[in-house]
Amino acid sequence: MSAAGLKLETQNVNVPACLFYRNYGFTLGGYDRYLYSALPEKDEIALFWYYMLT
Repeated sequence: MSAAGLKLETQNVNVPACLFYRNYGFTLGGYDRYLYSALPEKDEIALFWYYMLT
């Protein structure tokens, strides 16, 4: 069994993490404005990053 890539999630307010992922070749592939809507962090947006291994 092998993996084709990696997927991870971070929040839009975590700028250092976003810069880190971008600098290491991850691609921003999507977002979800409502993932945290029921939590105190309701203003945060979930960002989904992808890195293809093949």
